[in-house]
Amino acid sequence: MKKRIGIKVGLSALVLAGLTSVAAAEVKVKINEIKIEDTVYTPFYEVTTEQDHEQGAAQKWIRLGVYFTTKGGWIDELDVTQIALLDCGEKNCLALKETVNYINIEPGDHMVYVYLHPSYVKRYEIDDFDLDAAAILKVDGKTVAEKETTRHFEKGWSKGNIAAGAKGYLLNHAETPFWFINYDFSEIIKRQDSPVE
Repeated sequence: MKKRIGIKVGLSALVLAGLTSVAAAEVKVKINEIKIEDTVYTPFYEVTTEQDHEQGAAQKWIRLGVYFTTKGGWIDELDVTQIALLDCGEKNCLALKETVNYINIEPGDHMVYVYLHPSYVKRYEIDDFDLDAAAILKVDGKTVAEKETTRHFEKGWSKGNIAAGAKGYLLNHAETPFWFINYDFSEIIKRQDSPVE
């Protein structure tokens, strides 16, 4: 009796493992579009609190968007790296890069964003037409889709040394005030600060 149960459990595990690897092999990801937007402003909230909280000043943000489609099954984890490269003319070029890990991606159309804070936009006087952007999507460490804009830089710029990019300047959706008004709209970001047990 124990042998039969063991054999059934073993066969079930093999079948599930086989289905998982088949499903992973069938998943396809295609980047449809990359957008750079400078018409995104700090949202205004009407709130009532015991303390006197002031609203934001509707400052301008730069938003980098990746619009993509997945097919063939759910994706457990999808790493999206976004790069922004400033067309700085005679000055030193400025490259920014951030990777955000998303979880539980269902088949269909998706969009993810990173943002450049208004203080940075104001300091360097950046508009959307000053930037080129790139996106690299990975599943299990393997690149499944990539795309770049080439308004100011030659094709393939995102693969060169310039693509190393400074980290920490591009904010993911959850690190901005846009998170609260678009909570269900965005993909789920994997927490990086989970405690070790």
